[in-house]
Amino acid sequence: MTPHLEAAEFLGQIKAYEAQIAAGKQDLAHVNATVELFAAPERQRARYIVSHGFYKNGAIADICVRHLGVDGDLTTRELAERVMAERGLDISDSALRNSAVFKVVQVLRHAKRHKHVRMIEKRKGMCILGVG
Repeated sequence: MTPHLEAAEFLGQIKAYEAQIAAGKQDLAHVNATVELFAAPERQRARYIVSHGFYKNGAIADICVRHLGVDGDLTTRELAERVMAERGLDISDSALRNSAVFKVVQVLRHAKRHKHVRMIEKRKGMCILGVG
């Protein structure tokens, strides 16, 4: 064999090994993601429970109206954090907090139609609400 042919064979083998390594890294990433789902199910579950039956009907609105009555005017984010705190959820989890904010906004739109709350103003993309 000539040295040129041997070098080409080695380069071909190296490229094949690099492709196998890349595929192995991708497989490992999928395995790690799956393990994460099952290793801490309560943490993964908490991201979605705010909007899927974690509260009884009307519970979020009741909590919000109660806090508005005690603390005065609050933003939707402040209300969501109070709802989370009452339920023992991690307020520092931004994905969970965002989920709670969206749920609070949805609930308060309904409560506003029934005159339980009123919108005071909108500031920096957040509604400031008061008791209706």
